[in-house]
Amino acid sequence: MKRKVKKAILLAMFVAVCPAKAELPPFSGGAPLSESTCSDPAIIDVEPIPPGDFWKNYLIMIWQFKTSAVRDVKLYEEAGFHGFHIDRGAGQGDKVQFASENNFPYYVDHLADKGILHLTERTGVDQVLKKRELVARPNSLARSDILAELKGHIEKNIEVTKKGPVVAYSFDDEISLGSFNSPAEVDASPESVALFRKWLERKYISIQSLNQSWGTNLGNFEEAGPVSFEGIRKAHSSGPFRNWKLAQWMDWRSYMDSQFASVLGELSRYSNSIDPTTPAGFVGGQTPSAFGGFDYEKLCRSVQFMESYDIGGTNEILRSFWNGPERRPFVQTWFSTGNQKKDSWFLWYYLVHGNRGMIAWPDTGGKTGSWFQEGKGLLPHLKELAPTSREVQGPVSKSFLSTKATFDSDPIAVYYSMPSVRASWVTDVIPHGGTWPNRSSSLDNRCQSAAKNRVAWFKLLEDCGYQYQVVSSAQVSEDHLVQNGYRVLILNRALCLSDNEIDSIQRFVDAGGTLVADHWTGLLDENGNGRNSTATIDRLFGIERKPLSGYFGSDILCELNGEKYKEPYLQRLEYEKAKRVDGIVLVGETESDGSSRKNVHFLDLSPLEYFDNEWRNGPGGDAWRKLLSDILAKADLTPRAEVYQAGVRIPTAEVLHWKNEGKRVLAVVMNPVREGSITSAGAVIGVTGEPFEAEIRFPKPRANIKNLRTGKSLPDGNSVHLEWRPWEALVIQTD
Repeated sequence: MKRKVKKAILLAMFVAVCPAKAELPPFSGGAPLSESTCSDPAIIDVEPIPPGDFWKNYLIMIWQFKTSAVRDVKLYEEAGFHGFHIDRGAGQGDKVQFASENNFPYYVDHLADKGILHLTERTGVDQVLKKRELVARPNSLARSDILAELKGHIEKNIEVTKKGPVVAYSFDDEISLGSFNSPAEVDASPESVALFRKWLERKYISIQSLNQSWGTNLGNFEEAGPVSFEGIRKAHSSGPFRNWKLAQWMDWRSYMDSQFASVLGELSRYSNSIDPTTPAGFVGGQTPSAFGGFDYEKLCRSVQFMESYDIGGTNEILRSFWNGPERRPFVQTWFSTGNQKKDSWFLWYYLVHGNRGMIAWPDTGGKTGSWFQEGKGLLPHLKELAPTSREVQGPVSKSFLSTKATFDSDPIAVYYSMPSVRASWVTDVIPHGGTWPNRSSSLDNRCQSAAKNRVAWFKLLEDCGYQYQVVSSAQVSEDHLVQNGYRVLILNRALCLSDNEIDSIQRFVDAGGTLVADHWTGLLDENGNGRNSTATIDRLFGIERKPLSGYFGSDILCELNGEKYKEPYLQRLEYEKAKRVDGIVLVGETESDGSSRKNVHFLDLSPLEYFDNEWRNGPGGDAWRKLLSDILAKADLTPRAEVYQAGVRIPTAEVLHWKNEGKRVLAVVMNPVREGSITSAGAVIGVTGEPFEAEIRFPKPRANIKNLRTGKSLPDGNSVHLEWRPWEALVIQTD
């Protein structure tokens, strides 16, 4: 807490002395999320634990499904795999001894057992799903006896597993407040509601402030209570947004995210008290959504290790929030496709994006069955993949995972706002009507507009040749943009903005920063309430806002219709009546008043089509890239490297930049949009072609160029030529 107080004092001094026309300092590369204060007093930061020796290289760990590391270790080694997992730990001293004797690292899953953090049929998951009303969560996380039970499991499991080469602890797999991120109106237990009231009192201080936000007339905080989405749904199924009042529901969802994160923080600290050298966290994380508990601004403060399915851009959120010297370990789960090229791409892609390794699910379903079948030897696709498995875990991985390696982004910030995610979700579920509780997690993953918008912006920036950092709403409020020297801020579907955020963005623009917003920006405040006047932010953008009841050339608010989830992605978008600008969908809410600055861009356009790989590679994608590239060029930003084939630029060849011990490391990897899922690798398109000669061009000559995969030196100059197998990565080092 002392660090937070000191940070707050320094921030207050900065704001007080920062002149209105300040100049932006040199870009610092951004700062870890924990260096900002948390707006939620329920969240107390858990300090990072440096990754151990086994994390110095990429590490592939085999989940023990239809296999045994003790029995199959020779097959693991033949395939190039060097780790596994231990379930729980108590009573598994033989596996710990095996790991110690063979120097074979492991992570521990279900450290806190299964059925509490991950509700199952046995522990009552059916009691919380498909309900319109508020329900109590079985095994309520607000109960002290439940927390004590979790700690009891943790203690007995760590006491056994800490004696071997353990790399991380996972409390449980696919944890959730309910089930994944399916709507589950928990936790209305008496203990949870009582804590909610205390949370409200800390947030609002006075009952008058709460009443103003909620539109209520309560006498005291003891009268305050949660509301189910059904209680507010009908009043929020149409526009204009200025009539919306989501605060009571949004506060309830925010509090439940805080409860979830604070419990995980308590478990992290307890685990550290037993084993202070091993990071603790969870695996099977979900995309940020209105339900489930996955607010990464809170979770990233509460744990030290994470595996989160890369749905909705979670990988880049973790890379950004755990950047700089922290580098808390995060990994992916690898569901093999059985295709050597696609699997190879998967391993390379997540290495060069900063993952410390993979958890391998050793089964390809109906294609090959279990990877390690007694008496049958190594499966053919694993034999083919073995050279890649060994290489990605070899010396080349140190270029990205060394304690001295840092991700070297451009000075571009992409905004992350959970209030906006929740408000956007409200627009998504309008077509469902009263059947909204049936909106499953898998449907949400396919049809969540905030997630698709976020990924579209990520891919758009990458296709234009740039890298970025994700910044949280708290970081924006604290002038993180100016302090750290960002040049560009992307406000992506930023429905909700606080007054503090708007003021901070104004200071960023006054200091010379470039602001880019797509649409619906700041129509609601941070509590989800419509603004009677958007004059402050409208003046910044130089626009006149129309209080419309519908958008996209129609009378609707929903852009991505979940009722059409079985149809191809583009057919789910409600654009039949929408107008277009250079082939890009016009949202249709504003008119320019002629006062916009050159460094402020309100586009009034939606990038959701850019999520589609085919559309992205067509004329619409070209139009988006030209639009954004022109804006970034005016901000004096130029791509630091671009990839060509036969003289034609390849926009979907992503270039990533790292710094390592005074050297610049550059990686090139194919960059399809991945329709990730919790049971498979998802759609991986465009990585199975034939090898070709790739040319990497630099705007300025580079010296002492070295191919880090072969160790060979390359000629100095403005470009290098390398054979590229598009299912692998190119990795070079320069001065």
